Amino acid sequence: MKVQLVFVPPRIMPKYGELGEGISPPLGILSIASYLRKKLPGVEVKITDGLLIGYDNAVREVCDFKPDLLGLSFYTPVALSAYCFINEIREKFQNMLILTGGPHATALPEESLKLSRTDIVVMGEGEETVYEIVKMCLEEGNIKSMNLSNINGIAFLRDGKIQHTETREYIKNLDEIPFPARELVDMKNYRGWFLCKQTPETTMIFSRGCPYNCTFCSNIVWNISQPRVRLRSPQNIVDEMQHLHTQYGIKEFFDNSDEFNNNVEHAISICREIIRRGLKITWKTQLRAYPLNEELVELMAKSGCWYVHLGIESGNAETLKGIGKHVTLTQVVEACRLLKKYKIKVLGLFMLFNVWERDNELKYENIEMTDQTLDFARKLVADRLLDYIGWSITTPYPGSKLHDIVAKFGLIKENLLGNWDAWLKEDSFVLKLPGIFDKDMARMKTKGSFLRAKCMLRSGEFGLKDVGYIGKKCLKILQNEFKARFQRV
Repeated sequence: MKVQLVFVPPRIMPKYGELGEGISPPLGILSIASYLRKKLPGVEVKITDGLLIGYDNAVREVCDFKPDLLGLSFYTPVALSAYCFINEIREKFQNMLILTGGPHATALPEESLKLSRTDIVVMGEGEETVYEIVKMCLEEGNIKSMNLSNINGIAFLRDGKIQHTETREYIKNLDEIPFPARELVDMKNYRGWFLCKQTPETTMIFSRGCPYNCTFCSNIVWNISQPRVRLRSPQNIVDEMQHLHTQYGIKEFFDNSDEFNNNVEHAISICREIIRRGLKITWKTQLRAYPLNEELVELMAKSGCWYVHLGIESGNAETLKGIGKHVTLTQVVEACRLLKKYKIKVLGLFMLFNVWERDNELKYENIEMTDQTLDFARKLVADRLLDYIGWSITTPYPGSKLHDIVAKFGLIKENLLGNWDAWLKEDSFVLKLPGIFDKDMARMKTKGSFLRAKCMLRSGEFGLKDVGYIGKKCLKILQNEFKARFQRV
């Protein structure tokens, strides 16, 4: 049996690399591939990273390979392109079994079934579900005769009606999942993240899930079952590091889990395991401002961690409480001071125009509150507590509590409702907040972008290889500035 897993690209790629193409291999479908090959070694699996090769080439690869089962993973801004992809393939291959999955399909399974000719929507993590579907295909052959109701964690059409099966429990022991099947892609095609001390660099996942409930988080894939948080053992994580170093010469790693410090003792154990094995590597990760203590930060630095993403979101205390962040501005400052004490570089992540609900009343950041966030970021940069910043307009992705709130109050622009492709456009501000116009959002985003550019220039950590990337970012800043100055509404 032949299985092809595709990370779907948009039909038209955005101008400025917003999708992160060429940074990291698609670990989600590579993990499913490795699980399938472990459980069913006779199955032939092919991986297509559409972000690398583009929409037309991805379609061509499917047509050339002619899989028995096609699985597609995609994010919200690519959903309509994914449905076109499915329908285009279906026209050519009537009997091919087609699955969809990923965050958007998990959040809106009915949409996938109504707008595309997909057979099954996989909801939540996909390893065990896809394995059971492939196993059933091998045993029964014809999808029409398959009793899909016996497979948990899916949605499908039967007699014109959408059927949902029971929610699938998560895989509790992540160590049982083999390392992602990176051998199915050309690792040389992935340049790693913009900032790195050593190359080659690649991405890993140390854990799955998050114990918190921030309103803006759309990572519904990890929130629909229990346990909410699963941790790989420190030994398993460092085993993968050693494997990647030996197999591909990888010298730097980025942990793309939700947050490294959701379990401080576990994080400490990872650092100690890296130190114990004497690995000469560098690595990066993502943190919350709290919980964080000096023992952990010191061990992070000793084990090679030199850079972190710190989710700050806002410089306004009311906002942080409203969006369920469960950190204070004081904790943010303390975390930055602690990280800088051990010479770990910090990129602070901020969101503009946050939205929340209190006692059934709409709350959101106005211009003044957003300016407070900018002032807070400026002070952290001036005090050398932040090295870089990430700056974006709040976007209500399906699956998040934020999406439910803005839908309730009718805050998504009418022309963008379900028009997911348009969410990729640089000039698309999805929210329409009372008294705030697109030109206001563009102006605030430009202010943040100038501060971001200042941080990059001050760091001095870029070279000729980064000229193209920096040029694209400068074009974005100029585009926002033009819009802020000349757009009327």
